[in-house]
Amino acid sequence: MRLRVAVVGAGFIGQLHARVISESPLAKLAAIVDIDREARETVASHFGVDSYPSVDSICEDPEVDATIVAVPDTAHEEPATRLLQAGKAVLLEKPMAHSLDAARRIAAVARSSGSRLMVGHILRFDPRYAGAASQVAAGVLGQPLHVTAGRFTLRAVGTRMAGRSSPCFYLGIHDIDAMQWVTGRRITRLYARAVGTVSDSSIPPTDDAIFATCELEGGVVGNLQFGWTLPNNFPSGINARLEVVGTMGSVAVDTLDHGLRVVGVAGMTLPDGLHWPETNQRITGDLADEVNHFVLSVCNDQDFLVPVADAVRNVAVNDAIIRSITSNVPETVDVVAD
Repeated sequence: MRLRVAVVGAGFIGQLHARVISESPLAKLAAIVDIDREARETVASHFGVDSYPSVDSICEDPEVDATIVAVPDTAHEEPATRLLQAGKAVLLEKPMAHSLDAARRIAAVARSSGSRLMVGHILRFDPRYAGAASQVAAGVLGQPLHVTAGRFTLRAVGTRMAGRSSPCFYLGIHDIDAMQWVTGRRITRLYARAVGTVSDSSIPPTDDAIFATCELEGGVVGNLQFGWTLPNNFPSGINARLEVVGTMGSVAVDTLDHGLRVVGVAGMTLPDGLHWPETNQRITGDLADEVNHFVLSVCNDQDFLVPVADAVRNVAVNDAIIRSITSNVPETVDVVAD
C-alpha cells in the first residue's frame, strides 16, 4: 500500500513536492492545502486531488498518512505542530523555523506526540556533499582544520524575498547544516557581519550578504558566507561551494557547473542538473531522493537521515548569527539537547 501524502503549500516548492509524490511508486498524493484559494485549486486540479484552506481538514482525515509542509519560512510552526499532534508524519521544508524558540517548540511536539518529523535539508541528498561527508568520516583528510561553506544567488531573489525571509534562513541554512554535518563538528561560537547595499530601495531594508567566522568543536575554524548579490544574468543563478582542509588532505564541492551548458541569443545558462532536474518527464535528483527517503522511512519505521536535533541546531546557529550582527561581538551558539 502506498503512503498517502498531503502537501501543505501550493507555491513553487510545494508544487515540486506534489509532483514528486504524484510520480512516486511509493506514495499517493492525497490533497493540496493552501490559504490561497486560487493557488490551491489550480494545483489540486492539475493533480486531480482535493484541496483545503487549512490543515484542519486533513488532521482528522484517516485517508492522509503523512504531510509535506512547504509554506513560507515564517509560517512553519502552526501547521507543523498541528499535524504532529494529529499523528501525521511530517516532512518540513527547511529552515525548521524562523526562531530558535519556535524550532524547539516544534521538536517538543514531535517528541510528546510520538509523530515522525524530518526537516528537508536537501544537501544531505546531494551526492557531492554526501561524498564530502563520507571522505571526512572515513578519515581520508585526517583531522579537519578549517572549513568554508557558502552560496550566493541573484539580486532578483533578494528583491522577491525582502520582508519575507533573509539570507540566513533562505540560503545560509543550507551551508550551516553542511558545515556541521560534513565535518561532524558543531559550531559553538561565531562572529558575523552583514552587507545591505544592493537591494532595491523601494522594498523594505534587508541584509544582502552575511559573513560569519565560526569556531567548531575540536578547534576547527570555519567561514560561512551567503547572500543574494550576484548579477541577475549570472549563468547558473547560484554559486555554492564547500571546502574542508584537514591534516592529511582536503575535499571541495563546487556546484557552479553541472555539466550542461546552454548558449543562446540571450547568453549562456548553466541549468540545474542535481537538485530537481526533469529527466524523462519526471522530477529526479536531490529533492526526489529526499521525498522518497521520507516516504520509505515512514513506511519501514526507519530513522531519517536528518535528525530533528540537527535541524534545531542549524536554527540555533542562525540565532547566533543574528545576535552577532546586532551586537557586533562574537556570540555563543545556544546549546541544543539531542
